[in-house]
Amino acid sequence: MRRILIFAGFFLVFTVWGETQTAQGLLSAPFVSGLKAETRNNLVRLTWADSADARGPVYIFRSTRPFGGEIPQGLEPVEIAYGIQSYIDEFDGSGTFYYFVAASDALEQRYDIVISGTNTVMVILEALAEAPSFDEAGRTEPLPELGISSLAARVEGDAVIITYDAGGIPESGLKKTILYRSGRPIRQPQDLLNAVIVLSGVSSPFVDYPMPGLPWFYALILEDDITDGSVGIYPGRNATRTAVEITGGEAPPADERPLRSLPLPAMSVHNAVPGSDRLSDIPDPEPLRDETMKALESVARAPAPPPPDKKPRVFTRDLAPPAGGEDSELMLIVQDSFTKRDWRTANEELQRYLSLPRSADTEARARFYLGQTCYFSGKYREALVEFLFVRPLYPNEAYVWIEAALSALIR
Repeated sequence: MRRILIFAGFFLVFTVWGETQTAQGLLSAPFVSGLKAETRNNLVRLTWADSADARGPVYIFRSTRPFGGEIPQGLEPVEIAYGIQSYIDEFDGSGTFYYFVAASDALEQRYDIVISGTNTVMVILEALAEAPSFDEAGRTEPLPELGISSLAARVEGDAVIITYDAGGIPESGLKKTILYRSGRPIRQPQDLLNAVIVLSGVSSPFVDYPMPGLPWFYALILEDDITDGSVGIYPGRNATRTAVEITGGEAPPADERPLRSLPLPAMSVHNAVPGSDRLSDIPDPEPLRDETMKALESVARAPAPPPPDKKPRVFTRDLAPPAGGEDSELMLIVQDSFTKRDWRTANEELQRYLSLPRSADTEARARFYLGQTCYFSGKYREALVEFLFVRPLYPNEAYVWIEAALSALIR
């Protein structure tokens, strides 16, 4: 019985050790991606894509300040199970808020890796713009003068006609208008993040050709308001209230189909490929020509281009003797194994160095060196994660290495 217990104990220890190594040493992308926010009244719906490597619960942080290298003290996250990939938050007031979603591994070790535009998002909540406000005497206050009013959209055939009232804006001012199109209602400035720019400097009437079969909303914004950060969305004035949708009717035969209005003509395979089937409009498959096969084989045999020729980079402060503290240990690593280009040893020493809490600036510099050790070891994906972590504090240094890592990954 004693031998059985000892064996079971060793088995448990090695099982936990193996899971720890999987969670800590083999995770190459321990962060969520594609974080987006949708707002409706006082509700915010967050959606994201879970990490394929870190399969523990995710933790949602909310703050009134942007997230940087460290999570502010006192923030209590909301825990969401892996696989849910959405969360609805409720507010009592208005303002600008920031969200950060952190992934964790199977042992619930959280990875506070802040990557701007990937696992962070900004949300602006404000009162409905079209609702009138009241002064102390109970009289309604007029809405601000926008210059753009009576924005409307109507369907004519395969096109959408956009009209608006310029409100006395001079011709030079109209050249600084930007027309947005979205598949969702545009009710507040945050909704412009999900919209696409159709054209700048549009005049009334303007003809647009969106994709048929989908609802579309429009907004016309002055470029100066975007530059000043004073964008206001007022449905019925500079944004459409209701969606417009182009519905397709019965199409004429392929060889009789007229060209569609700008920007794109209707395409007919029957007219383009001789011998195609008129009924299915798809030509019969034919074997590739010998010249085409030779070209494909030459492309397949061509060697992949080498990764960009990079040289190790070091911050000047890590070359001079520091006064002491955590910078002293980092300087020893940089001037020893890193300078000697012993990438394996430097990687291990930097990993141990980062296992303890460090200041935001020191951690960013250490991860900058750690990313280089991964890059020169051929671990381009791991290097990319480290350089993305460094970007908020050292954007100029990080961008060069991010481009190099991406180039190496796609070769």
